[in-house]
Amino acid sequence: MSKQITKLIILGSMLLLIIPSVVLILGWKWQPTDHPLGGISTLWIADSAAKPWGAVTVIVFLALLFIALKLKRHHFIQLAVIIIVTLSIGQLIKVAVKNTVKEPRPYVVWVSENLHISAEDFYQVSRPERAQLLQNGLVNSSVIPEWQLQYWKAETGYAFPSGHSLFSATLALFVFVLFMLCRHYFLASLGLLWGIDVTVGRIVLGMHWASDVIVGILISTVLVWCAFKVIERRLLLKS
Repeated sequence: MSKQITKLIILGSMLLLIIPSVVLILGWKWQPTDHPLGGISTLWIADSAAKPWGAVTVIVFLALLFIALKLKRHHFIQLAVIIIVTLSIGQLIKVAVKNTVKEPRPYVVWVSENLHISAEDFYQVSRPERAQLLQNGLVNSSVIPEWQLQYWKAETGYAFPSGHSLFSATLALFVFVLFMLCRHYFLASLGLLWGIDVTVGRIVLGMHWASDVIVGILISTVLVWCAFKVIERRLLLKS
């Protein structure tokens, strides 16, 4: 089973990486009018991988896994704990790397170029002050819709790596592998498509560079591979 799981993790990771890799190779740069995924609907999908809705997403996927895997309750609880711990470790890694690299978000670069607020000055002030700078500069903008401005004001941190992508890719890979193992191919595809929607949406919303998303997915791949080593060692998929 170990080789099968490894192959599934690699396959899922490759599928998650396709679009951000193409974006990186083509050198596509975000512009405020670029909303090919439907504008605010992209935000709704992104919110499913963040507080508080991320918790709801985890609960929904765990419920589906509980039904599909037919594990004994105490074994499923162990599996759920491993998934949640892996997601938490990913977010801790994200915080540590963000605060070390301190890469500005794409929308911050655009703001600095168009509203004469340097990225360095933007990140020198507190988060409430960053939100106020955005409000003052974009409240009457003809190209930035109100919903996007409000979202930006709530997301004024650094870019690298993408925490949403790390979270969604981790959960999507767990879901993809576990459902594929029990031959629930539709649910496996659904989980992976959700992960793809979230990761691509981070680029579309101007929140992340393609490289931020790619690294988030790669970190999640390593974490999920390690987690399945623990799952296999505890024989949770053989009951």
